[in-house]
Amino acid sequence: MHTVIKRIISACAMIIAVLSALCFAACDGKTPSGDKPNKQEEREMTNHAVYDKVALPDSLWTMPEYDRDEDNDRTDRGIKGEIRAIYYRSDYMDAENYAFAYLGIPTGASAQNKKPAVLLLHGGGGTAFWQWVAEWVNRGYVALAVDLEGHVPKKNGTTDMMPSDLYDRSEWSAPQNQNYGDTDKSIEQTWMYYAVSTAIRGNSLLHGLDYVNKYQVGVCGISWGGVITSIITGYDDRFVFSAPIYCSLNLTDSVGGFLAGLYKKYPAARVWDTDEGLKRVNTPVFLLAMNNDPNAYIDSLSATVASCKNGQIALLRNWAHGHSAAIERSETYAFADGIVKGSGLVKITDTKPAGESGSVRFTVPEGVTVKDAYIAYSGWDGDGIPAFQYGKLSVSGNTVAYRITDQMHDDAGGEVTWFYIALTDSLGRTVSTLAVEL
Repeated sequence: MHTVIKRIISACAMIIAVLSALCFAACDGKTPSGDKPNKQEEREMTNHAVYDKVALPDSLWTMPEYDRDEDNDRTDRGIKGEIRAIYYRSDYMDAENYAFAYLGIPTGASAQNKKPAVLLLHGGGGTAFWQWVAEWVNRGYVALAVDLEGHVPKKNGTTDMMPSDLYDRSEWSAPQNQNYGDTDKSIEQTWMYYAVSTAIRGNSLLHGLDYVNKYQVGVCGISWGGVITSIITGYDDRFVFSAPIYCSLNLTDSVGGFLAGLYKKYPAARVWDTDEGLKRVNTPVFLLAMNNDPNAYIDSLSATVASCKNGQIALLRNWAHGHSAAIERSETYAFADGIVKGSGLVKITDTKPAGESGSVRFTVPEGVTVKDAYIAYSGWDGDGIPAFQYGKLSVSGNTVAYRITDQMHDDAGGEVTWFYIALTDSLGRTVSTLAVEL
């Protein structure tokens, strides 16, 4: 009797397995949209620096103390959750110190319903922006926007305002980024050391909140914040995604640009401008940047992404450099969703095209198509900001073929020296290959 029952159970199990396989095949190997995983697979994370170019104490990987500042909370009918103002401990020069931050918590977040999270790092002239927090909260993320220079945002401050109208000095001291490369100070006294330390502490704060899924914490930074994002991703392996915007690393060896000029002027600061840490971590990195940014040129941007184990880039045409422009673009949100929710950006698999003709392949998420493809080409010789011209390309299946023609060489002033391929999807989001020098 027991043998018969066992055979029946075994037969049922086999039928279930076959039906499951058929269902999976019918979905083209994708999880059905109603059953997408809501939890990132657990993975090993290190509670100390995984790179040692700059010595960072293990204490940065411990959840810092923090206090609520209810007078500076932000409310808006369009926020699907709440935004709290907090100060969290981030000591400077071994003295007690606190950094201001906005902590956004989406509706329903709890210890039983943990949410993904993102650390947000502003650029030069910026501060913690509650509007940026709201964008992520409305997408279901816990978001922590940190001030990195000892400022407190004014109540009426917005992302479009100049510093004098945007923030006040905090009661807690912190270095300004003007001393970024000050060779008269120890590295622990410089702004970059403070900014890096404060950012990593912010990550530790997110990891310590019981309503955050610690395996789904990412980081996104704008301009100088993009540089800091790139740096800390190489020192802190706890991020599930990293999204620098506008600027990254490898600036010292760039032929030009504002930030490259600072590294050339302040050699002591070059200790931060290395991608060796990024080469060692597995964190997916997505760099969203301009193709003609005066702050960071295409050579440094492409070199940084090329060094990542899992790197993607989007070089945009006709874009502006600024906090508002960065926050409004949808690519970084889609990239994050692709990591933690399973549906994100088009992904180019041939990130570095070779030669004057060839093709690049790509994959698309469910429900998205590629509606436009083009080649951007330039005769840039490293003198000044690169200027690109564009040619439309045809999409065939999941492949785009390209060829640099004699006419393109003529248009570029006699010779095409740099080019990249870009794709725009049906939702208006752009991805590209690296910019390649011929």
